[in-house]
Amino acid sequence: METNHMPDVVAIGPAFIKRMATILYADVGSAKTRLMQQYRSYICPLHEVIQAIPPQSSVLDVGCGHGLLLNLLAHLGRIRQGHGFDMARPAVAIASRVASNHSFSSTVAFEARSVEQGIPHLGYEVVTVIDVLHHVPDRHKESFVRDLCNALPEGGRLIIKDMVVKPRWRAAANLLHDLVMARQWVEQIGPERVEAWVTQQDLSVVRRAGFNTLWYGHWLLVLEKRPQSSLAPPPRGTPSSGI
Repeated sequence: METNHMPDVVAIGPAFIKRMATILYADVGSAKTRLMQQYRSYICPLHEVIQAIPPQSSVLDVGCGHGLLLNLLAHLGRIRQGHGFDMARPAVAIASRVASNHSFSSTVAFEARSVEQGIPHLGYEVVTVIDVLHHVPDRHKESFVRDLCNALPEGGRLIIKDMVVKPRWRAAANLLHDLVMARQWVEQIGPERVEAWVTQQDLSVVRRAGFNTLWYGHWLLVLEKRPQSSLAPPPRGTPSSGI
């Protein structure tokens, strides 16, 4: 497997990711696709997502697109195993081709998967959901988040990065972006509602953060699923501590 020495996570920023994306996607897809991967890190704070992924984890990337996150993590030797899926078959084909070209196929795999098939329960320690939630219709968002939580093993980590609803001018910038690039009128949601849903599913918040890139605004939630043993009440007859 072709890997590079993992640089200090502090050194991984937009410029570093652009250089890596240029290498990985050099001969794959259209010129537009290559440019999108090269400059995505200046729009989306991928370096903040990478920082939240524990080294040598197994990672399930929901809505992986062209596979930039997993292919980058494999290239850096940061993950043990990765699996990405997306509805867009052409994007998944490009992700798979990059993995094959750079000998990552034993580490990462990609599949085209419809919404109706649901989220696979593969036992991966980390689930990433990057700029996916605003594409999910509002009426399905809560059940989608619940499915994400159910796919996470005890002690696992869920990382959700999405677009802000405030300030309105930044939210409008993203609406316009998706209208032009994805030809979709998206439905944005704030992190507070998502946090309320996940805490009902026995997840706790590790980190809350917000970022601005160019005219875009982003929010990030890093969550962990508590082991059932930490949730269960003590057995009957257990003596009190006396405190």
